[in-house]
Amino acid sequence: MKKTAIGILFLLLLPLTGCVRSVQLNERAIVQAAGLDWKEGEYALTLQIFDPEAAQGDDTSGGKMLRVEGKTIAQAMRNASLKQGQEIFWGHTKLIIIGEQIARDGVDAVVDYFNANAQSRPNTDVLIADGEAGEVLCEPLDRTILPVLSTKMMLEGYQDNGKLVRSQLRGVISSLENPHTGAYLPLVAFSGEEENPAIQVVGTAILHDGKMVGTFSPEETRGILWAAGEVGKIQLTMELEDLGIVTLDVVDSGTTVTARIQDGVPFYEVSVRVKSNVSEELFSLEGVSFSERCDRYEEEQRILVRRETEHALERLFHELSCDALGYSNILMQQQYGYWKERSADDRALLNGVGFSVTVSSTINRGGAALS
Repeated sequence: MKKTAIGILFLLLLPLTGCVRSVQLNERAIVQAAGLDWKEGEYALTLQIFDPEAAQGDDTSGGKMLRVEGKTIAQAMRNASLKQGQEIFWGHTKLIIIGEQIARDGVDAVVDYFNANAQSRPNTDVLIADGEAGEVLCEPLDRTILPVLSTKMMLEGYQDNGKLVRSQLRGVISSLENPHTGAYLPLVAFSGEEENPAIQVVGTAILHDGKMVGTFSPEETRGILWAAGEVGKIQLTMELEDLGIVTLDVVDSGTTVTARIQDGVPFYEVSVRVKSNVSEELFSLEGVSFSERCDRYEEEQRILVRRETEHALERLFHELSCDALGYSNILMQQQYGYWKERSADDRALLNGVGFSVTVSSTINRGGAALS
């Protein structure tokens, strides 16, 4: 009886084995990077596709470009498959570049599409183009070796200079799902250098309600990182008029934010701590001990970090009316009653927001470096 039942089950399942066609690797177009623009009432999709045959040569990036259009993103993707003659595969996509026009109109449709795609990787880097994404992606292809990989490596080392943020697909999705917070993403362009052409980060794009509302320069970006507690082991170079030039290696930093209500509006107390080693000194003033110089370095470091943090918060809260740092989440946790009464209107949580910044600055004076 048992054997009969197994036999019947086998016969019932047999027709189902042909329902899903397996796709061979050579039948897939492996997308390394994608650029999306909105042009003349439709999406313009630019794909850099890995080309194993081209990769064997010495004068190519190992990729080829594919440009298609569509009234919707899904239609553009179908057109890409038809034009390429292969199934588009997103499992190895490293970069998604969103064109400036889409960013200003709203990135929700783009992010929703990739979020719903089962092949999308949550750690794919998402960038905003300073202009058209297709142009940023296409320009360096024939001049550099693996431009996408070099860009990915640059983003992975973003903490080394403190002037570059990094935003991946999962983080962008999370930010857009919260109506009270914005987001910050790298702003990129093609460098245009003949000897070293590449995709270059030229600043930071600030998003609110899914739309780009402003940009920060690379120099301003470090203030965002201080305020967000995302500064890594960077270097700070300061030129002191009466003492000389010093380079500090930041070896430890962190940020704590406390939310309270002051005069009926949210007030954020931002406390930043920073510890550094003295890496290099070019001092012109003789007769000043190392300990005395460190006292001065600590004060100048404190002033620098405070100034950069205050500038970033001033622009975000008061100029752009945007909570790209997600401080409203802290308000919800620490002042839930106030937050609940106003949570239906995100502007009410930003109206008249105040803040203060304090910095704890430490320079290592010991023989052994801090780590």
